Amino acid sequence: MPRRSAHFAVPILSASLILSGCQTPAPEAPLLRAADGSVCPGWEDYDGAALIASSEEETDERADWIAEYTSITPLPPGAEEAATRIRVRVPPTGMWSLDTRVTLWKDASGNWQIATDNKDTRPLPPPPPPPPPPVDESGNLLPGFEGWAPPPPEPPPPPYLSSPLDTVSAAKLSAALADPCFRLGPDSLPREVPMRMPPGTPPPAWICPPDSAYYMAEVKQAGLPTRYVDQACYMDFAVSKFLTLTAYLSTSPAAN
Repeated sequence: MPRRSAHFAVPILSASLILSGCQTPAPEAPLLRAADGSVCPGWEDYDGAALIASSEEETDERADWIAEYTSITPLPPGAEEAATRIRVRVPPTGMWSLDTRVTLWKDASGNWQIATDNKDTRPLPPPPPPPPPPVDESGNLLPGFEGWAPPPPEPPPPPYLSSPLDTVSAAKLSAALADPCFRLGPDSLPREVPMRMPPGTPPPAWICPPDSAYYMAEVKQAGLPTRYVDQACYMDFAVSKFLTLTAYLSTSPAAN
């Protein structure tokens, strides 16, 4: 299974310099910046460099786990062999009943397509019984109803919905994939994320709320190693914005 090969080059200094018998805190790693020079979302509040380092330490294990969970998303004709494809999964939790399963891919013409197979995991009530036949007091069918039969049951839902991705969403998706804040930022946002603090100060951690939904995605782009990205809860990183964007995209009204 291909792995991500390169990240934003951030110097991580694990030892302090010893000068004249005093400890000098290591300098903070530089902030990742967007194409316009602004600081990437999340980097001013959270320790993005530490997140990159920790996610790279767990690359193989995370990749296998995410690949297994996203393998259930739909694969319409053309999606399986697509060079650029995203498979997104948000499993249900005790507080979140929807199992979100989304596949996005570029077809042979370079246009974005989408397929969804979102499941509501709440138990459904039993269907109502069919209406009784129209009979008289003696139990005979009323005149004009000879050959009456109850209506057929509803057809089963399709295995998935699929359509071209609308133009606005396709532009947002392409921009998100090309954003340096996403391409060079952390792959994984765990439940505890270190905050940025002055050098020498023990960094506190941001802890996700216990009812947070878990998002994950397998991201394939033509010519690039496959990435496996996830978040335990939303934080203002580009990877969070990417995951929430892709998880809530939908097929067009004419989907079949």
